[in-house]
Amino acid sequence: MTLGRMQRQQIQELCTSYVPTFSATPGLTEQAYHSIDTDNAHPIRAQPYRVSSQAKTAIEREIQDMLQMGVIRPSHSAWASPVVLVPKPDGEIRFCMVYRKLNAVTHPDNYPMPRTDELL
Repeated sequence: MTLGRMQRQQIQELCTSYVPTFSATPGLTEQAYHSIDTDNAHPIRAQPYRVSSQAKTAIEREIQDMLQMGVIRPSHSAWASPVVLVPKPDGEIRFCMVYRKLNAVTHPDNYPMPRTDELL
């Protein structure tokens, strides 16, 4: 689907009016709170996966970047999950956490988030 000139202009004006909402830098919100219900499960501490020295350097760089942006903070939690680096189509890497073990002890939310496509 292609947009006409008028539609593109309207979208550009809308995005311009909400510049703080659309940022290239990730951030935090105080507009919502989320918790994960694990009932009385003992903390799960999964061992990190073995990675190459290049991957280790990339992981450390990503962690430092996220610390500087204020997206993460140092933790001393008893819970831990391993990191994986997934290549993106453009050649960059995506920093991902493996939460399989956490998901196994998580109780599902009775009121899940509505589907975005239905909201739009």
